[in-house]
Amino acid sequence: MGYFLPRENFGGLAGMYGLAFGMYYLICKSAKNEGFSIGFGIAMALVLRLLLFGATPELSDDFYRFVFDGQLLKLGVNPYLNLPEEAFGLLGIPANGYWQSLLEQMNSSQYYSVYPPLHQLFFWLAALPGENLIWNVLVLRGLILIFEGLNIFLILRILQDWKLPTTRIWLYAFNPLVIMECTGNLHFEGIVLTGLLLAVYGWGKMKAGLSAFGWSWAVGIKLSPLMFGPIWLMAWPRKKGFVFLLLAAIAIGFFVAPLAIGDSGKGFWQIIRLYQSSFEFNASLYYLLREVFSFFLGYNPIGTLGPIFNLLLALGILGFSFFWKIEKKESLAEGMVWILLVYLLFQTVVHPWYLIPAVGLSVLTKNRIFLVWSCLVFLSYSAYGNRDFAENPYLLLLEYGALLAFVYWNYLRRFVPIKKV
Repeated sequence: MGYFLPRENFGGLAGMYGLAFGMYYLICKSAKNEGFSIGFGIAMALVLRLLLFGATPELSDDFYRFVFDGQLLKLGVNPYLNLPEEAFGLLGIPANGYWQSLLEQMNSSQYYSVYPPLHQLFFWLAALPGENLIWNVLVLRGLILIFEGLNIFLILRILQDWKLPTTRIWLYAFNPLVIMECTGNLHFEGIVLTGLLLAVYGWGKMKAGLSAFGWSWAVGIKLSPLMFGPIWLMAWPRKKGFVFLLLAAIAIGFFVAPLAIGDSGKGFWQIIRLYQSSFEFNASLYYLLREVFSFFLGYNPIGTLGPIFNLLLALGILGFSFFWKIEKKESLAEGMVWILLVYLLFQTVVHPWYLIPAVGLSVLTKNRIFLVWSCLVFLSYSAYGNRDFAENPYLLLLEYGALLAFVYWNYLRRFVPIKKV
């Protein structure tokens, strides 16, 4: 799947992904019945990731931008101030096959970089081997594999400390979406998860410094974990909470400090705003309301609904965090999972890899929504089978309809029962 099938072949990919999920179910069931030891299982999970070590990502072209930004940084060029095409001309780089391939294959050559400074550090490391795309990819994959190993280790430690079944670790370690999107497609949500797991682990030990560093790390890789600020406030005792927030503020400030160079912050904020107000993919509530109120929304529905969704999301997270009761250690992780669910349902863009932090956190709870969604979300890749990347509304309906049915049947039916006719 990582070597031979292009992303345009959705039928073949979907068949292989379905087969992978069938194997995933059987492995987790076998492990639950003590079919193999923890050591053997972890080794097997890492081997599955290593099988993809030499593959070129087929399902996502984001890595071209990763490498391009890294090469710019290595040359001393600011990716927040220079568009790829401008930087190309500015540096007078020879139009060799390597640079032309990066420029032509990336999907964002007309935009400033959207990746935060800490994220860019990994791009710079990947660029160190020079103008060799194979080595650039191998360095990125090696770094991601290290953090995947940390994720498995942290999940196991938390499960042991919280006296939860350690067999839950396989729900993350063998999840096909996690393996495909982190190791295969080189997305960094697994590294975001590392920070969140470290924050949760530190909180369980009442170590404010460790927890603050973990949360700050996650924010430094991708800004969205800032949404957990309110629930952290409610989770810590008052004095510890003050120390946590102070240390987190210092660490986050350090991680984003490069944005203060020149107009870097302005360029970064512009692309963030453009992203939120222009792009649509695999959305749920947004697509629904866009169709229902299309007559009133005019030609630019995202321009109207986007800000409304952001406001409702902020109020919803604040309200949820205030009323959510953290009665035991699992409650914090479950609260974070519910926040991520609400967050993703309100987004106008939901790529499959966005689910990975929630998949990892949900393993610490009894909440299985994201495990189900990690299977269904692959349907969104059907868009790549079309020349114009048009999404299939029937597959979208299947994805979110099945997800809603699962959520209702397992979590909501006692509150909203279906009336018998």
